[in-house]
Amino acid sequence: MILRSALLLALAALPLGDPIKTSFSVLAGYTYEEGKALPKEITNLDEQVVSISGFMMRETPGSNPVNQFLIINEACGCNGTPKLNEVVFCTLPEGQTMEIKPGIVSVTGKFYVGEVKEEGVVVMLYQIDADVVQ
Repeated sequence: MILRSALLLALAALPLGDPIKTSFSVLAGYTYEEGKALPKEITNLDEQVVSISGFMMRETPGSNPVNQFLIINEACGCNGTPKLNEVVFCTLPEGQTMEIKPGIVSVTGKFYVGEVKEEGVVVMLYQIDADVVQ
């Protein structure tokens, strides 16, 4: 039992490798239709550690530090309302907050893919548990 525990601890300490780099050209590179299967190159990213760049945007109005924010497609130029597949909802680890950064940032963390509904309406396709924001 002690040997098994030591082995599990050793495996947990191994580096997981570099994150998978993705972009909005992949995430938004198709016409999203509710209820239709998402492209395989996107669903393959589900529960993987990824890195993506874009503009930080507040989820709710205000000026205080945030623990949740959006990353939106850098190609949209921050004009108008982005489409669902042009937005990644980001959550920082519990107890951590940060200021919204201007310009393009890179976010790395565990990525989740799939329709999330609230009151029967799809409100998001992509989420990331952000470990690094730079």
